[in-house]
Amino acid sequence: MWIRLILFALAAQFALALQIEPARAHLSSDSYLHVEIDADGRPSGQWDISLRDLDAAIGLAPDDGVITWGRLKARRDAIEAYAFDRLSIDGCALRPGDMRVDRHAGAAYAVLRFTAECQPTRAPRRLHYRLLFDLDPTHRGLLTLVTPSGERSEVLSPDRADIGLDGVDDSTSGSFLHFVGFGVGHILFGYDHLLFVAVLMIFAAFRRSEAGWTPIDGFGASALQTLTILTAFTLAHGVTLTLSLFHFIDAPSRFVEPAVAATIMGAAIDNLLPLLSIARWTIAFGFGLVHGLAFATALGPMRLSTSGLLYALAGFNGGVELGQIAVAALLMPLVFTARRKSVYVSFIAPALTVLAFLLALLWFIDRIEALR
Repeated sequence: MWIRLILFALAAQFALALQIEPARAHLSSDSYLHVEIDADGRPSGQWDISLRDLDAAIGLAPDDGVITWGRLKARRDAIEAYAFDRLSIDGCALRPGDMRVDRHAGAAYAVLRFTAECQPTRAPRRLHYRLLFDLDPTHRGLLTLVTPSGERSEVLSPDRADIGLDGVDDSTSGSFLHFVGFGVGHILFGYDHLLFVAVLMIFAAFRRSEAGWTPIDGFGASALQTLTILTAFTLAHGVTLTLSLFHFIDAPSRFVEPAVAATIMGAAIDNLLPLLSIARWTIAFGFGLVHGLAFATALGPMRLSTSGLLYALAGFNGGVELGQIAVAALLMPLVFTARRKSVYVSFIAPALTVLAFLLALLWFIDRIEALR
């Protein structure tokens, strides 16, 4: 029975990753919506939508897969019709402005500027967001709202697609929790990050000795070691994420994504061969620095003030840590139970490690090819 549970819990994560395209192993579907309300209550804004998402929704690239500026301009009416049919503000008619292209961490986005003509009203206006939810329920709209009374940030999702535009209100704690949820979702749906954690968990109830992997006696000691590894990973990606968001470092995603795949390969090799004969938390920390550069694509384009960015960053990082702990809480009891079973040590753990290595190698090759 225990073998079935272990195989299901550990291999299920690899099976999830195998079901998606290599190029989408980490790239999440996010748009960035910046709305400003002037002193007279008139909204205007800018909406950054990934060309990859627009291509999936309405088709931008022909058979050769190349989206040129000329092709994008030819599809401008279709882009605006699709987008603004899925964004509305009560009592207002949104008027598209100019369109341009920008890059966020190496990925191309259509930038749609807009103004609004609004009817006078005493009732609070609400924004309604529906972009891509019918195609991808994991899509998130990252909203920055600037009003005369201050700044506010929100994560728009299928269950939170309608929000008030009545300034900075008592929803601050709720917004923070939504960034926590955004962080949880980013680790659970960021399959390469999840796979990296799973590789570390394969030998979570063991310590390395001269004889190889040695089972840890107590569950408390195993859990403490796991928590130390996951916390080191969180601290590391928090460092590089923060440095990236405040523009101290700038690493394009097209280079970061192959590096993330390489960290999974490195952790898998370390499972089988003691190439990195140091504490596992140091491996998690070192490789976590690379993963933080990938996480930077989530919050960077939100154009938040320093205080707002720190606020969103705290919630996002907390959510990532909670997501990792949830995965560990599922796997840790199973690995601990199996740690003295010879079939686990000699067959199941190595087989899962090799599978993870091959999957990461597939991602790495695909992402290197994308650099061309």
